[in-house]
Amino acid sequence: MRSMHDAKLLADSISKSYSRPGEKNFLKVLDDIRFHIRESEFVSILGPSGCGKSTLLNILAGFETADCGDVACCGEPVKGPSPERAVVFQSPVLFPWLDVKDNILYGLKLKKEDRKESEDLASVYIKAVALDGFEEYFPSQLSGGMQQRAALARALVLRPKVLLMDEPFASLDAQTRYSMQQLLLSLHGKYRHTMVFITHDVEEALLMSDRICIMSKRPGRIVEEIDVPFERPRSLSLTSTQEFSILKTKIIASLMG
Repeated sequence: MRSMHDAKLLADSISKSYSRPGEKNFLKVLDDIRFHIRESEFVSILGPSGCGKSTLLNILAGFETADCGDVACCGEPVKGPSPERAVVFQSPVLFPWLDVKDNILYGLKLKKEDRKESEDLASVYIKAVALDGFEEYFPSQLSGGMQQRAALARALVLRPKVLLMDEPFASLDAQTRYSMQQLLLSLHGKYRHTMVFITHDVEEALLMSDRICIMSKRPGRIVEEIDVPFERPRSLSLTSTQEFSILKTKIIASLMG
C-alpha cells in the first residue's frame, strides 16, 4: 500500500451493499476499497460496467454512506456533500431556466460569495472552457459538448479541493469526446486540480491519468494500480504509439482476468 501521509482524498476499507427487492439477502457492490489520491494527482477509476464505480464516487462525494470504512478529504472525515468535492456527472444537469452564466454562478450564490468577485471568477472559467460569447445562452440552445463544458466550469468555479467526474464524456460523440479530453488535459495542466475520473474506457484512462486504479467485477475491489509513465503535456497522438498500445493491452488483460 502506498504511503498515505500526503493523501488529499483517502478511502479506507470501503464496503457497500444494497437490499434486493423482495429478498432477504443483500447485493454486495463494493468490497474493502482502499486507495488515496495525492495533491494535484489525476487518478482514473477503471472497471467493467456494474462494478460499483459510480457508487464509489457517490461515497467519495458524500451523496451516499459506506456500510463500513472511512473517507477523508484533506484529513477531515467526509460526512456529506461539500463544494470542496465538486462533481461533474455524465449528464450536465444544468438548470434549463438559467443561462450559462447563472448556471455557473449558482454554487457561488449558495455559498453567498461576493457578487462582483463571483462574476469575475465565472468569467475566468467561462473563458477557460471556451464559452465566452455564450454567457446569455440557455442550455437548450447549446450542443451536448457545450453543455458539458458549462457543467465543468460550474464545478471549477467553486475552486474545489477535489474534482470528482463520473464518466463525463460517455454520452458524447467521438469527435466531441476527443475535444473534451483535450480541454480537460489543458485545464489540469493549468490549474493542477486533484481529480478522480470514473471511466470504463481504457484509452481515455491512459490518455488522461497519472495513475489508474483498476476495479474487479462486482463486488468491486481495487485489484491493481498502474502508474501512467507518459510525460505531460499529452495529445491524442500519444494513443498511436507502441508504448501506449502495450500498456493498453496489459490493462485490458487485467480487466478481463
